Amino acid sequence: MNRKAPQTVLTDQNMHLKEAVQKELPNTKHALSIGLIASRFPSWFNAVLGRHYNDWENEFYRLHNMESTMDFDLGWSDMVSCYGLHGNRHIASLFASRKLWASPYLRGHFLAGLAALPGISKIKDFIQRLLSAQTCLSRLIEQVAVVVDYKDQAGEQQIAQQNSENTILKTAAPVEGHAAAVFTPYAFYELQDELVEAAHYAYFHLEGNAFLVRHHTKTDGGCNVTWNQKEELISCSCQMFESSGILCRHALRVLTTLNYFQIPDHYLPVRWHRTQPQPSKSLIGGPDHGRSYERVKALQSMVSVLVSEAGKSEERMDLATQEVSVLLSRIRQQPVVPNVSGDSVRRQR
Repeated sequence: MNRKAPQTVLTDQNMHLKEAVQKELPNTKHALSIGLIASRFPSWFNAVLGRHYNDWENEFYRLHNMESTMDFDLGWSDMVSCYGLHGNRHIASLFASRKLWASPYLRGHFLAGLAALPGISKIKDFIQRLLSAQTCLSRLIEQVAVVVDYKDQAGEQQIAQQNSENTILKTAAPVEGHAAAVFTPYAFYELQDELVEAAHYAYFHLEGNAFLVRHHTKTDGGCNVTWNQKEELISCSCQMFESSGILCRHALRVLTTLNYFQIPDHYLPVRWHRTQPQPSKSLIGGPDHGRSYERVKALQSMVSVLVSEAGKSEERMDLATQEVSVLLSRIRQQPVVPNVSGDSVRRQR
């Protein structure tokens, strides 16, 4: 991972994994996958709850998706009382570990949407199919690489298909069209859902750069949104962007109200872009591979900003096209010098 520890690691409730993450990745957030936990609910609660199981499960997910930790804790207590689960060891264990799986406690930690992925248990099943008592690590990596390569090809085909079709837009907001042109199908539909919901939210300008956004049926509560126009930075107390990389309905409500027709560049993460050019192979494997990779990523980010800014007017697009053509011509005139290691240089001397 380019010598960088992951921001977050999702696992099941295996205590050995928890200890390993704490020891080897002390700066990484360890979280439990709600998908893997929920896959065990039938065996834990079906017999206990009987015909009330489905109602309890719906209430569990409602609590899981709450925004406030205080509301979660109070709601959990009510749920335990309502379904007579006092003394149930699974309920006690879930509550004790809530800071590792409940959404209100994980806000602000980047999860890329995986924590709430319904089919995440299928990932575990897939890995288990590859594993056996005799499986060595190198063989496992080879098998996973084959599947990842296949998935990459499938993803490219999906994006190509989407490019050739008309994306169905659900709102009249220009930011939706902007997102459709930039984002992968997954990221676009996630943002589209938030944009549709944003229409049902009222916003109140408090003072300065502060806004309060809440559902139109509510008379209290809501989320606090802060907007820095100079830096084009927006933040929301729900911390959805920090957790998923997708702007929340509250932030989108403020942006659309302020007549923003494009999503600010900072909120177009490269990971959600339709196309992500890979670093040149000539930059890979050299002694400065890590530094070269970072430079390539920085260049990709600059190009993304260039395209976004150029698309704001015909004049900007003409200027960008002209200047990039000149720059590209100059770059092609430069000699290509392969990377050599320090040892090679010393040997030549």
